Amino acid sequence: MNGKKLLGMALLAAGLATTAQRAAAADLWLHIDVNGKGEQANVNPPLSMVRSMAPMLEEKGHGAKRLRVRDKDLSVSELRQAWREIENGPDANYVTVRDRDSDVRIGKQGDYLRLKVKDHGPNGEDVEMKLPLELVAALLSSDGDELNFVAALEALARRGEGELLTVNGNEETVRIWVDSHSERR
Repeated sequence: MNGKKLLGMALLAAGLATTAQRAAAADLWLHIDVNGKGEQANVNPPLSMVRSMAPMLEEKGHGAKRLRVRDKDLSVSELRQAWREIENGPDANYVTVRDRDSDVRIGKQGDYLRLKVKDHGPNGEDVEMKLPLELVAALLSSDGDELNFVAALEALARRGEGELLTVNGNEETVRIWVDSHSERR
């Protein structure tokens, strides 16, 4: 087979893969449910809509540059450095903090970065976050000091259905997940 035919077939295969990825993403929906005392909010956009809006947010300077953890700001570059260590490490709990106010565990389990928080305060909340590793890697993939939301949403579309975040508190519950249904289930 000559080089031109091989190149043409490679381009066709790449185009079909991209089309299949877009079709799969078009079939996925991001769900955010917030239930509080007497209040409820449900947001159910198609993942493709969220992906199309991400560049607009980044262009307007709304990209996150820091993450606040227990009254300490961490820059994206600091998060990226920590992530490299976790990504290449074995499955384990990497951070465990227990004090009178809360129990916090951060670890890697299979294909997921897991965060569990149990708040012992009067308005205590239990937080469980389960992020696919490729989503975290994509989010931290930029060279600058901003999170790459576009890449993260593309990774989420490739990953498909699954739970992302659950918060159970005395005052409210929050659940974020991706599936193929336009309505929450």
